Amino acid sequence: MSLTVSMCRLFVIIANILTTISGLILIGLGLYGLFSPEMRFYSNAIPLATIILGILVFVISITGCLGAIAENRPTLITFFIILLILVIIQIIFIIITVIDAQNIEMILDKSWDKAYNEHPSIIRDIEDEYSCCGFRNTTDRAVPKRSPEACIKSPWYGYDQSCLSNLEVSYKKHQNTISFWFITLAVIQILSLIFSYILIMYLPTPEEREREYRAEHERLVRSYREDSSGKTQDSHKYGSTSSGAV
Repeated sequence: MSLTVSMCRLFVIIANILTTISGLILIGLGLYGLFSPEMRFYSNAIPLATIILGILVFVISITGCLGAIAENRPTLITFFIILLILVIIQIIFIIITVIDAQNIEMILDKSWDKAYNEHPSIIRDIEDEYSCCGFRNTTDRAVPKRSPEACIKSPWYGYDQSCLSNLEVSYKKHQNTISFWFITLAVIQILSLIFSYILIMYLPTPEEREREYRAEHERLVRSYREDSSGKTQDSHKYGSTSSGAV
């Protein structure tokens, strides 16, 4: 049983170290998406969700690691429940990401239209980033807004390609990277859940630990008394022998 506990404990610790690193990577990806012009134009929801999930993964992984090191059953039970909920949330997030990828042009079109009407500076940043003008073609909601052909005729722009294809490639690349890390993380976490459950089943409850401590304490006290009694008897025998010799 001790070998099973040791193996499960070691795996839970290693798995949580890996998920801690993954949590930091997710935070980095979320921050990149938050400040990247094309993702900022699309929506802040996914980068923010990635950052929040990354922080949760980091904190929960640290908790699980400490619980496994200390072999603390209540901490591991709390870790197991929260991690199970988090894995479900991550699976939902992956499904949403896959669905978004199927409707990418429609989503980008709505985001472009909103940015064009409310935040044209974002459109300008994208046009500078990808050396392009407009959305589907060079005159489709291009910035500057002076005329449909202002972007392609401007001495500062003068680009002859639209931005849609570049935006699709960039968006898919970012989403695929996030999906890869979430899937990898979910696999590690599911394995961690399995080994955490086994570890919880084999670890003693607080009441059982208390009984073990009491039994060990009584054994040590009994052993001490027996040793003390033996030394006293030896002392008496030594005294009797000395008196007889005199």
